[in-house]
Amino acid sequence: MEAIGRFIGSARVLYPLLCSPLAFVFIPVLQNDTEYLADPAKFVLEYLGKTATILFIIVMAITPLRMIFPKSPIMKAFVFRRRQIGVSVFVYAMLHLLVYIPYTGNVDTFFADWGKPFILSGLAALVMLFLMAMTSNKASIRKMGAKRWKRLHYLAYPVLALIMYHQAAQEKTGFRETMIYFAPLILLESYRLARWLRKRLMRCRER
Repeated sequence: MEAIGRFIGSARVLYPLLCSPLAFVFIPVLQNDTEYLADPAKFVLEYLGKTATILFIIVMAITPLRMIFPKSPIMKAFVFRRRQIGVSVFVYAMLHLLVYIPYTGNVDTFFADWGKPFILSGLAALVMLFLMAMTSNKASIRKMGAKRWKRLHYLAYPVLALIMYHQAAQEKTGFRETMIYFAPLILLESYRLARWLRKRLMRCRER
């Protein structure tokens, strides 16, 4: 397990893994995938969006999983590299936006769509991801102070809600398919909340 943890925590391994989705996006081209060939721009747009979503879920799942497996070298490696994974969420979300603008036709059409709730939710999530990505470094922690830095990074929770809505609003099945992605994270966060409430209750009883 320790060897696996060191392997995952290695920058030489992590960065290529975070970049690998950019290579996998070309696989449908080589396979002559009919879905891709029918609408390449739509395929790439959805692929980048789902990549950002999956990476975000991974980042959010790290803390509750660390609570469940406190001695796991693998979880320690993920905690150590959480900031880099978090920044990659913003990168893929930004690429998602950059593909969406030409996908709509032009910039004017994009701005005309700003009134749509699923567009506003995506842009709001992107702004919050930007703030967290730009402060995911030791210099920002020193300048802001640990408490203010943590408060800023609590934006991850509204981002979670916004991403869930953004994805569900585009799916024909609504929240059904979205929940397939987010159900494990919701269960982990529920465990984390239950554990926090239990500690609070025990403190109240001690008083």
